[in-house]
Amino acid sequence: MIKKNVWLVLYAMLLAFLSVSLFLKIQERNLTIKLNNHNLSADAYLITLKDKTTVAQLDDKLQNSSKLEDVQVHYQDKKRKNVTYFYGVGNFAVPPMLKGSFFSLADFKSQVNVAVVGQNYEKKLYTPKDQSYLKMDNKYIPVLGVMGNHQDTDLDNQIFISLNEQQRTKVLANNFRIVIDGKHTLNKHSVRKILNASGVRHLNRKHFLIQQDSWVVSHLSELLGLALITLAFLSGAFICKLFARREYLEAVFLKKDVKKFIFEEWQFFALFNGLGTIFGIIIGLLAFDITEYVVIFVYNLGVFLLTNCLYVVLLKKQIKKLNKGD
Repeated sequence: MIKKNVWLVLYAMLLAFLSVSLFLKIQERNLTIKLNNHNLSADAYLITLKDKTTVAQLDDKLQNSSKLEDVQVHYQDKKRKNVTYFYGVGNFAVPPMLKGSFFSLADFKSQVNVAVVGQNYEKKLYTPKDQSYLKMDNKYIPVLGVMGNHQDTDLDNQIFISLNEQQRTKVLANNFRIVIDGKHTLNKHSVRKILNASGVRHLNRKHFLIQQDSWVVSHLSELLGLALITLAFLSGAFICKLFARREYLEAVFLKKDVKKFIFEEWQFFALFNGLGTIFGIIIGLLAFDITEYVVIFVYNLGVFLLTNCLYVVLLKKQIKKLNKGD
């Protein structure tokens, strides 16, 4: 009994730890996909305006709207794919930073242009003293920070610029590729109405029934790994059933009640399987930098319940066979 219980704890602990490592891979892949898309989510909208509108006029519409909160607007240069003029409202999403800081709300009211650059531009910056500058169009733009993380992404080659107030009143937003994204999913109808847009569509194009950059396709290896871990958890029920055979024969010899035997076997199985799962999750969370916990607990709880149900069914079937003399 002791060997079985120790084995079950270690087995469940290993599988739960592996599940956390796979969710870490999913988290990292999600971040890479986002950074490859200018730090925009899959719910970002591409906007086409009805009338000629300056950048300042469009920014003011967002600033004065109560329905569009915590948003970022990317005015992407149509000629220079690596240049984006940025504006944010509220608590907008911020990319990972290697140095310095991202734009603050005060920077959008600045009298001079300021920039944030991808890490591949770091060595190209002019830094006479404490302040770094980006040379662009024969002008030097103060740089607030450097974007990026330990993985190479398209964001490493991007330049984000916050236009000064005077330029924003003169430059037409229609001359740019306009993309709007919220920290939470934006209502398409509200975006169209508030911005007076003739067209509002998601960035991701679709091929038949799935998106071109489908989440499932992007995470296929991790999902297959989680499927294998689920099967391994379920296999543990089959292995423990083999131990239970001998224990049931002993229980019959001692004239124990069948229902009581099943309950006690399930009780021990649930206890030690649960302990192993909890220990594995805790070790994984301590070992890895995880930011999304809920899905890990939901997955492991679901597998735990499924495995326990399977074990009870297997016990009942095995007892019926033994009682028939098979």
